[in-house]
Amino acid sequence: MHSPENPFFTKILIPDEYFCDREEETRKIIDFIRNGYDIVLKSPRRIGKSSLIMHVFNKEEIRERYNTLFVDIYGTKNMWEFTREFQSAFLRAPFAKGKRGMEKVKKLLMGAYLQVNLTPDGGLSGFQMGVNPSSDMSVPLQEMFSFLEKTDKPNLVVFDEFQTILDYPEKASAIIRSLVQKMVNTNFIFSGSSRHLLDKMFEYPNEPFYRSATPLNLGTIPMEAYRDFCVRLFREYGKDVDASAVEKVYFLFSAGTYDMQEIMKGAFYITRKGKTAGWETILESINDILDRKDIDFRDKLNRLPNQKERATFFCIAREGIAIGMTSSKMISTYHLDNASSVQYALTTLDEKNLIKRVGSAYMLRDRFFELWIARSENRLSQLTENPQERYEKECSL
Repeated sequence: MHSPENPFFTKILIPDEYFCDREEETRKIIDFIRNGYDIVLKSPRRIGKSSLIMHVFNKEEIRERYNTLFVDIYGTKNMWEFTREFQSAFLRAPFAKGKRGMEKVKKLLMGAYLQVNLTPDGGLSGFQMGVNPSSDMSVPLQEMFSFLEKTDKPNLVVFDEFQTILDYPEKASAIIRSLVQKMVNTNFIFSGSSRHLLDKMFEYPNEPFYRSATPLNLGTIPMEAYRDFCVRLFREYGKDVDASAVEKVYFLFSAGTYDMQEIMKGAFYITRKGKTAGWETILESINDILDRKDIDFRDKLNRLPNQKERATFFCIAREGIAIGMTSSKMISTYHLDNASSVQYALTTLDEKNLIKRVGSAYMLRDRFFELWIARSENRLSQLTENPQERYEKECSL
């Protein structure tokens, strides 16, 4: 491919030459798959789990040998929506390429509302699909699994954010497990960002998926690897970046790959050839992103009309890492209500995906949201002064 104008990618698909580290994890996943293992891949959100999977998909030994299907079920609410996403993955799979392959897939999905648009050479240019929610989805789902058993090449199917099925009204784990366990021609990667839920699904004896897949925990990219990666890319384009500034970005965003890439993408854009990006450049990039997210963050706050929830949310934002949320000291300092109302607010904020719990501590899920609030209260410089201390505290939880 031609060299991109900006080598810092923030989408899931990243060309190999602009992909940072993960050599060991890539090799381990490929070895597991080639030896017939299913994998449960666990990692926090925003550290590059989906990009790693797509990186594995693009490796020659996987790309040439397997049909690869990526099924993102984040946000699905029931088995019908799960099946819909699975159907969408079928339409994008390698076995659906070309007119003949597309016809086979169309025939398989005849029970669904399906409008497929093809290019003159038989490729897929777009599609619209849907299913009557009242229809019985067990038959098409079963047929899709049966279809995979008959493909010429073996298949590799990824169910991303797999823990989502625990919230379905149906007994989804039992349904899906009954289909998966019969598969010979297909390997599965069950990936997710909630480690404790995935542990429950795959390590509790009374769960359908008990010990059915090999666990693989995805950690963060080492700081030195990401720092050197950034320095190399800047230099390849005739620019430079202060290595210590990259390290501060790493600590400030707790090694969250997506957030770091977004910051460095902005810093690279701002820096002219022959110049060096320092911490001031990084701060300019951060402020640009906060400006773009301003309306979104205001909307999220407006959707918190309950004063107790807002007070609890701002308490966590100001603490950064909030420990002892129901203690008398915390309640007194931030003028919160009683302990039971704080606990209720924490549960509600967690359900709205605004906060996360790590051990006994609470933090905002979106570090940019925390920075945006800090900027509005003239605390941004204070928050970015020594991010390593905050990072080490978070790692110790």
